[in-house]
Amino acid sequence: MSKLTPFLMKIALNSYFTGLLDLLYPPLCISCNRRTFSVQHLFCLNCQAHIHPTDMVYHPSNPFTAKFSGRIPLKQGAALFYYIKGSRLQLALERLKYKNEPEIGFSLGEYLGLLMKGQDHFQDLDLIVPVPLHPRKEMQRGYNQSALIARGIGKSISIPVEERALQRQLYTNSQVQKSRADRLENMQFAFKASTKINLKDKHILLVDDILTTGATLEACALQLLVAHDCKLSMATIGFSG
Repeated sequence: MSKLTPFLMKIALNSYFTGLLDLLYPPLCISCNRRTFSVQHLFCLNCQAHIHPTDMVYHPSNPFTAKFSGRIPLKQGAALFYYIKGSRLQLALERLKYKNEPEIGFSLGEYLGLLMKGQDHFQDLDLIVPVPLHPRKEMQRGYNQSALIARGIGKSISIPVEERALQRQLYTNSQVQKSRADRLENMQFAFKASTKINLKDKHILLVDDILTTGATLEACALQLLVAHDCKLSMATIGFSG
């Protein structure tokens, strides 16, 4: 019985400090800012009823990979949630991008990484590369939301993040109202892969916040593939079909 005592004491202390932290810094919903059930829950119960998780991370072939069929030799691809305008996910991502709440990006990435961790088709990744922001936009925002998501994923799956692999060399206007063709044209010369980092034969996970037409991810992917002859997978938080 005495051998169990230190173990039981450790559990009691952990429970005490967890309860104390919850009291002092209660876990809040990343969408509506109400209290969540625990630190493991990103959304409160009400918002959980209004978000739409995907199961893409569990399936090597899914709507994400189909989006790039015939366009990019994609090994794997997955999004965490379906992105619907006016949804609680949109509110969370708007807080991340426009309300100076970078911790939302890291938390979402960390959660996506935990789901990826047990899947065989994501086991041979070598490096995580976020879609870059133009330096002027990153300075205005204070951070790159895709880099924060990438760091969260990297923490969960113990894979390094390389933020220097891609640079955004053109400051482009908002893509929201553009067609896929217009987005592709807008992105054609927006990115450049660094040749100072050797990524040949590496399996890279390219990370962004939302996949809509795929124009941004495709432009980044083409730069990486041409410059480095690497293997490529992708991950996003939102998927808009």
